[in-house]
Amino acid sequence: MKIGDLVEYNDHPDESQGRTVGIITNTDVYRSRNTGLSNELIVEVLWDVGIGWILQRRVRLVNEVRRFS
Repeated sequence: MKIGDLVEYNDHPDESQGRTVGIITNTDVYRSRNTGLSNELIVEVLWDVGIGWILQRRVRLVNEVRRFS
């Protein structure tokens, strides 16, 4: 995924906080200090309800959604 991609929330509906679709505005890596788990990719998304960071694995590209759904 890259900046400018259109993405859709793709995780537990109860945790969506109203987020449906949005555009990636930034990317980064989350490094857990407490658990020592491996780094996880995160994306900043301009959602239809505001802007926020989310784990990349919790979203999917809209063009993939249309192709496989």
